Amino acid sequence: MAHWTLHWLDATGDLSAWRDRITAQINDAYRVMAPFVDPTSMDILIERGNETVTPETGMRTDIARPNLATLVFDPYNENFSATLKSGLIKRQMVNTSHRAMRAAGPGYGFTLGGAMVSEGLAAQFVRLVFDSAPEPWDAAISDDVLNKVWPDQRTMMTTKFDHGEWFSGAGDKPKWLGYTLGTKIVENWLLSGVELTPSRLINVPAPKVLNAVPLQAMVS
Repeated sequence: MAHWTLHWLDATGDLSAWRDRITAQINDAYRVMAPFVDPTSMDILIERGNETVTPETGMRTDIARPNLATLVFDPYNENFSATLKSGLIKRQMVNTSHRAMRAAGPGYGFTLGGAMVSEGLAAQFVRLVFDSAPEPWDAAISDDVLNKVWPDQRTMMTTKFDHGEWFSGAGDKPKWLGYTLGTKIVENWLLSGVELTPSRLINVPAPKVLNAVPLQAMVS
């Protein structure tokens, strides 16, 4: 891999028993994504954690800046083994790379709506690359519930929002609401007649996606 450099951190624990399988999936992510876009150079920190991972997967990915990502794994999590077998690591690496490339372009999003768009675009990019189904968090909320909790325009444009509350269920919002809303917004943007290309999924400004379809038409 000419552009991704893996750095294995040991201070929080040893991942050597799973190192080859994790590395193989990261290599696969790069290989599968490369025909669609030229992945940007990135240092990837890989470490062991526990309470900071997503309980349903036993892993977490973060972007510190466009060229630096962190992957955290908890081998003792009950879902970690399934994550290794399902190919989720390589799909999440493509998702992470998309967010890194977007951060280097139009940005992840300074508003709640912008953050939802970026997450929805990353999810769609993964589906394009792997021809895969939506991840559970991208389709976690029914349309009936979305109709009731859909944010108004003022809320979508706020820059003062709790990411954990909207995306991870840290507050009173349904868990994964932000991911599901972002997926729905991007799907409706594509249905408005936009040509689906990898570059557009990375570089489109969030307002173009948000303004493509009236909010009341987002949920059927």
